[in-house]
Amino acid sequence: MRITEHSSAADFSDTPYGRQLLRGFRLLLFKPELEAEFRRFLDRQARGAQRVAALLLIVAVGGYLYAERVLVPHDDPQWLSRLTVLRLVELSPGVLVLLLSFFSKTYQARANQLFPMLLVLIGVVAAIIDIQYELAAQPYAFRYGAGLLIISSFFFLGMTFWHSLLCALSIVAIDVFMASQILPSDRLPEHWIAVSYYLLLLVIGAISRYVHEYSQRQQFLMRKLLGWVAAHDALSELPNRRSHDEALRQRLAQARRDDVPVSLLLLDLDDFKAYNDRLGHPAGDALIGEFARLLASFARRPLDQAARVGGEEFALLLYDCTEDAAQQIASQVLAALRRQAIAHPASAQGRVGVSIGIATLQPGQNAGQLYSAADAALYRAKQAGKNRFAGPDELSAAG
Repeated sequence: MRITEHSSAADFSDTPYGRQLLRGFRLLLFKPELEAEFRRFLDRQARGAQRVAALLLIVAVGGYLYAERVLVPHDDPQWLSRLTVLRLVELSPGVLVLLLSFFSKTYQARANQLFPMLLVLIGVVAAIIDIQYELAAQPYAFRYGAGLLIISSFFFLGMTFWHSLLCALSIVAIDVFMASQILPSDRLPEHWIAVSYYLLLLVIGAISRYVHEYSQRQQFLMRKLLGWVAAHDALSELPNRRSHDEALRQRLAQARRDDVPVSLLLLDLDDFKAYNDRLGHPAGDALIGEFARLLASFARRPLDQAARVGGEEFALLLYDCTEDAAQQIASQVLAALRRQAIAHPASAQGRVGVSIGIATLQPGQNAGQLYSAADAALYRAKQAGKNRFAGPDELSAAG
């Protein structure tokens, strides 16, 4: 399924994921809310790879350290001591990231935030080691560690393209600066060969990472869009019946744990078939969308939910809401719809009205029973003349 085709994109242009697909992301950046969501997704995806990368760093640097101290001949103990200290500093970020990645989510998130800075630190230490080898003119040299860090920054570390590019450029820039300050002039031409090697790796890594992340972002948006389509009603953009039923079960379970009330409002647009017959289906669709936006404005808290559960039937789930508070909200919905004064040629009052049934969770009730109670109250509101709300014990006046 290619959502980005014009024939498909228009169908989802009102969703955040569809809008982003249509707008494109050639700079590999989403709108702020989506970008934060993608970063969290990237963090989760890369956590295992980060552990592997940290472990590989420990093994590689430990192997270099062992070879330098045991296998490679040397005649300068002070130089070897400096090199050993540098190798231990180079190794320590890997140990830190590996430990942090196995702790709580807070520490895992902190590890993800620290990773770019630690990567630059490792790259700087690797560049210092390369320069130390050039100064000492050792016959055996474990060099070009900075180049390995540059190419590694673009892969498997859970960083975005821009963070990876910034890290790689920082490593190259710091390496050039340190070499120009430390190396004698007759050694610089040899080092510039190494820098050209680093720049080539940077270009190759950047191109590969850009292509990979573009595909990654596109797949992320498509998966999110497909998930949104499965859970929402396309016309109203509200959660659909399946999503509402799942939310109702979850809210009821949480309400029992928290010992708080939950109220459910079922709302049915009055004489909707007659509205469609008189004004046509496009007008009916527009009415559904307009009422959905109005109702969504009353789902003000994170655990509240407005949903479309049928043709012209909606639900408003209100967490930590008593029966009295639910009736006040029902009155506000009626008043808001009355202020909109949407003309209805087949209605007795000449404008669109809505009937509302209210039920509040009772001890021992399950989700199905709560829904049935709200549906029974809605039927009573319809029978009493429409455009009003009904609770378990009383009816309101017409809205």
